[in-house]
Amino acid sequence: MQVSIEKYQDKDFKEVISLLVSSFKSKFLHRQSLNESEIESILYSTWDIQAEDPGYLHFVAKVNEKIVGVILIRYGPIPKNRKKVPIFNLIRQYGLLNMLLLLFKLSILEIFNFQECYIEHIAVDKSMRGKGIGEQLISYCEELLIKMSYSTLTLAVAADNSAKHLYSRMGFQEIKHINHCSKKFFIGINQWIFMKKLLI
Repeated sequence: MQVSIEKYQDKDFKEVISLLVSSFKSKFLHRQSLNESEIESILYSTWDIQAEDPGYLHFVAKVNEKIVGVILIRYGPIPKNRKKVPIFNLIRQYGLLNMLLLLFKLSILEIFNFQECYIEHIAVDKSMRGKGIGEQLISYCEELLIKMSYSTLTLAVAADNSAKHLYSRMGFQEIKHINHCSKKFFIGINQWIFMKKLLI
């Protein structure tokens, strides 16, 4: 199986959104009266990340031109929202409570520290897990970060997520265990592990 790691392009937008919603389905659907397709539609309208944005490393993994993995790392300040979000149309279509709940979920997942490089998300298609794609994405970005003179990479993972074993094998150390009541209520996960890796 030939896996290519490529820089995210704006044309990848919908495919990446679909992969993220599928990968984090339980978090997105928790307490929502929405299905996966509706959440994807909302994210199409609200997500404001572009290929050339500074402050990000954003790459996709492809097999036979199909996106099977994605990683987004923040390493600096990012542009303020430039996208005109049709919030009133979205509320009319999906309901005020659903919109407030989903937007709040997205905001509480932001725990980025601007003094560190942080993996905001990494996802691999369910059918391709266990084939080393997540490891390839992380390793590729680590090499770039080292060339950019960054010395650490951090992430947060749910305590019951088996991906934490991958991160440990790749040299990430558990720094702190976090109990987060609001995350438990809004996305169904209370226990999180903050991990850090020294790159140089």
